[in-house]
This record gives sequence, C-alpha cells and structure tokens, in this order.
Amino acid sequence: MSEKMNRQGNAIKKQKRRERGQSLVETAVVLPILLLLVVAIVDFGRAFDAYIILTNAAREGARFGSTNPELLEAEVKQIVVDDVLGSGTNITQMTGFNADNVTVEGQVEGSEVVKVTVTYRFDLWFAGMIGISDVTLTKISEMPRWRSK
Repeated sequence: MSEKMNRQGNAIKKQKRRERGQSLVETAVVLPILLLLVVAIVDFGRAFDAYIILTNAAREGARFGSTNPELLEAEVKQIVVDDVLGSGTNITQMTGFNADNVTVEGQVEGSEVVKVTVTYRFDLWFAGMIGISDVTLTKISEMPRWRSK
C-alpha cells in the first residue's frame, strides 16, 4: 500500500514540475508582446500630447492674428512658437520647434480669414522597432478676421 502511495506522490511531484515549466514558457512567449504593447501605448501618448500642444498653439496664433490686425506675420509666428515651447508639459520636449514650422496666411489688410498651419516632425522613441522612426503632425486653425465698426 505504501509503495502505491509513493508512486502516486512521485507522479504528482513530476506533474507539478511540468506545470511550472509550462508557466515559464507561457510567460516567455507573452512578455515580449506585452512589453511591445506598453511601449507602443507610451509612444502614442507622447504623439497625442504633441498634437494637443500644436492644436492649442495654432488656435492661439489664429485668434491673436484675427483680433489684432496690426500684428505682422512674424509676430503671429512668434506667438505660436512661444506657445509650443512654453506648453509646460514634461512628456513631450519639442526642442527643435521654430518659426519655420509655422505658416500664417491672411494677416494682411482686406483678408477675411486668418489661417495658421503648424507642422512638426515628431520623433518616436520605440516605433523604430517596427520601422517607423517619426510621424509628421500637422494642425490647421482658421478664424475670421475681427472687425471693429
């Protein structure tokens, strides 16, 4: 009787060892996929944060340009640049952003609409693993020119 119980005990121990090995293999297969997914979410979050910054800056530039017809194009561009660089987020550092990334249309006498276009080539941290190293973010904001009568 004890010999029969001993064999059962050994069989149970071997089965538990096999199950531990199976769990290790499952973890080794799933962990890289899970980490890649987390990293992709972080990159997407950074890109979305940059897009929100560009949206706000384009809107601010168009608003200032439409309500202040005396401003020059260069001044509106500087407002946009200052808004982007002073956005206050630690997630997205847009250090290479300058007036070359901004175009202003309609900041002349007789124009009906002020249009500000902001473009930025955003470098992704981890998407290079799948062959995408950057993405171009573009935001356009239009506002009617304000008239005082």
